Amino acid sequence: MTEIMTKNRETKSLLAKLMASENINVEYRENASTAAFDTEGRTLIMPVLKDMTENATDLFLGHEVGHALYTPQGAIKEVVKKGNLFKGLVNIVEDARIEKMIQGKFPGLKKAFYNGYGDLMKSGFFDLEGKDVNEANFVDRINIHFKIGTRAGVEFSAEEMTYVDRIANQKNFDETLKISEELFDYIKANADEPEPEFGDDDFNFGDDDAESNDGEMSSDMPMEFDDAEDSDEGSDAGDGNATGDDDESGEDSEDDSTADSGGSDEDDKEKGEENSSSADGDEKGEEEETVETETGGHGAPSEDGGGHMPNHVKDELTSKTMESFEKALENHLDESGFDREYVNIPKVDIDKVLISLDDVHAELHNGIAKSKDEGYRPDDLEAHIARNMKDWLKFRSENKSVVSYMAKEFEMRKSADEFKRTKVAKTGVLNPNKLHAYKFSEDLFLRSNVVSEGKNHGFIMYIDWSGSMGPNLSHTIDQLMLIAMFCKKVNIPFDVFAFTTAFGHDDRTAHSSDGHWIFDNRTKGDMCLNHAFRLMHLISSTVSTAKFNTSMMYLRWMRNGMSYHSYSSNVVSANLRLGGTPLNEAIISAFEIVPMFQKKNKVQIVNTIFLTDGQGGGLRRHWDYDKDGKMFSDSTSGYRSRMIITDPVTKLHYDERFAGYDGGQSNNLLKALSDRTNCRVMGFYIAPVGRAFSREVSWLANNDYEVVERMRQDLKKQAFTIIEGDLGYQKMIVLSDKSLKVEDEALEISEDMTKGRMKNAFIKSRKNKIGNKAMLSKFCEFVA
Repeated sequence: MTEIMTKNRETKSLLAKLMASENINVEYRENASTAAFDTEGRTLIMPVLKDMTENATDLFLGHEVGHALYTPQGAIKEVVKKGNLFKGLVNIVEDARIEKMIQGKFPGLKKAFYNGYGDLMKSGFFDLEGKDVNEANFVDRINIHFKIGTRAGVEFSAEEMTYVDRIANQKNFDETLKISEELFDYIKANADEPEPEFGDDDFNFGDDDAESNDGEMSSDMPMEFDDAEDSDEGSDAGDGNATGDDDESGEDSEDDSTADSGGSDEDDKEKGEENSSSADGDEKGEEEETVETETGGHGAPSEDGGGHMPNHVKDELTSKTMESFEKALENHLDESGFDREYVNIPKVDIDKVLISLDDVHAELHNGIAKSKDEGYRPDDLEAHIARNMKDWLKFRSENKSVVSYMAKEFEMRKSADEFKRTKVAKTGVLNPNKLHAYKFSEDLFLRSNVVSEGKNHGFIMYIDWSGSMGPNLSHTIDQLMLIAMFCKKVNIPFDVFAFTTAFGHDDRTAHSSDGHWIFDNRTKGDMCLNHAFRLMHLISSTVSTAKFNTSMMYLRWMRNGMSYHSYSSNVVSANLRLGGTPLNEAIISAFEIVPMFQKKNKVQIVNTIFLTDGQGGGLRRHWDYDKDGKMFSDSTSGYRSRMIITDPVTKLHYDERFAGYDGGQSNNLLKALSDRTNCRVMGFYIAPVGRAFSREVSWLANNDYEVVERMRQDLKKQAFTIIEGDLGYQKMIVLSDKSLKVEDEALEISEDMTKGRMKNAFIKSRKNKIGNKAMLSKFCEFVA
């Protein structure tokens, strides 16, 4: 059922985008009390409703798409300044305009609107059951007339019809505002004041003392309160100033039902509590005083835009049907599911998180100086460089033949692919060698091979620089260096980065808030990235050959300095040591790096590769505004909530759940990366072959242990296995941690070996040479 609902929402969202002729963002929110459209953020917000018909759903979508098409961006800002009453009136008038226009653009919506409003009316959304619609105020009758139509039986006077006709024929938002302003003034001017209702105790008709008192009233007369009210009414009609000398006395009341006595502080002391107004009146008086203090005088607009407007005027300007509609929507909210928390993929400032090639090399130099400062006696810089350059040149020499073999195989794959793209076509030029056969053959023209243009590739690799990679890091770097040598030989542009949390322990306050990166273009809803996250640039094809060799030497330095398999005197600073696994942060950074790489190297296809031996931590916080308008990192998901990742560029949503520590967040981010950049995403996962195997890889198989067992058998046979499933990768290769070693065992040939045994020994040796390079082999297949 949930899957059907999700598909239906996706279909409706696509329909809304098509109708809007724009890639708007469509969000379904459990905490949204009504459908709405953010004209600035271009986001259509739909509430999650229960017991709602298909026509009503289409009505809501069509209505909000109408706002997307025809309501100007930012128009609501000026309207809100004039108060809630005016805003409510503009909403009704604007709804009439945009609904007519959207139905004119898409005639198929007419039936959905007609039936949808009919369904809502039957469900009590307008609260018309048992009521005479013509007893409603003018605003409500306008609302009902334009939403429900003639079946509602709304009647208007001749004077009212002039406004109704203007609303029906309005063409743009400027007309909407003009009509709304004139209608607002018309309703205010024609609001009927209800006759006052008096009780027996309000007046003492048998006593004329009040008139013979020369304007002076005793403090114990009940008439004093009423006369004070009359005095206030006169004040409102006149200059608006209250009597009395004290600043806090004599405030005008918001309506005629309550008022202050208007006396001074000394009079209040003499009169005691007898002339104090009701608690409600006091509260209203205080509110009015606050408004006057802030705006500087009487007659300023109140919160609802009516200023010191009598209640009967406010009633005429208030739409009871809209209030009923909003209340009914709240009653139909579906609270049975998870709350949906929409978060955005942030725009990463790469300059802040990237550690350049030169900075990585400089940090290796600094490590030696720091080691000396701490009292150690490491080899000097020249010794480090000489030792590791020698090691790099030896590694390159030993693996040159393997790289050449893989390059040849790659060229053969390219040739095969080119052959598939080759077509034989006639040139239109006669072939003189076939003219003699013109009587019995039509094949008289020269032919040519037409090869469709292929696509050039580049690749970006991200390597996990976390503590768990320690036992396998040296062999992983060996595999990485083979790939770099191969790409250099066949001229495939590439860049290699390591993602880590260890670099920059001394710089955790700059550009940070609550431990998260502050990027220049962050907006509300952006996912927060751990401020410890860094990208170290390890190798690049864009540098000169000399600098490439230097980079490989420094990589051997780090490889040997952190090797678990042999002692090394190489010094590696703490910043370059292993840290956490910010995999999701690395994926998000690729949204910026992939387009930059593609533009710089002019490649058509970017192969993006992530190599890791574990899972990244989930990103559970996003940026939001507090009550003071300041940004802070807010918690995103709880027990009853579900995170929906939104790509602000493509407007696509990603919310699939999957086994794993982060609940499938990396899977969704990888899909978003591929959708936005059109890159091909490949994954290498290093799995331990042993007792921990099932525990470490079960999440890759979504906890299907039959698949886990098949993976185990594949690793025993061929040192790798391919994961098929929705992991966000086009291809996911699981490698055995036992097959990463690049060094080959020496070929042993003895004098007493037969020719057959010698042949088998050579075949086995050759097989091992290639088998140990599984990462390189699968990479070549993927790129070719």
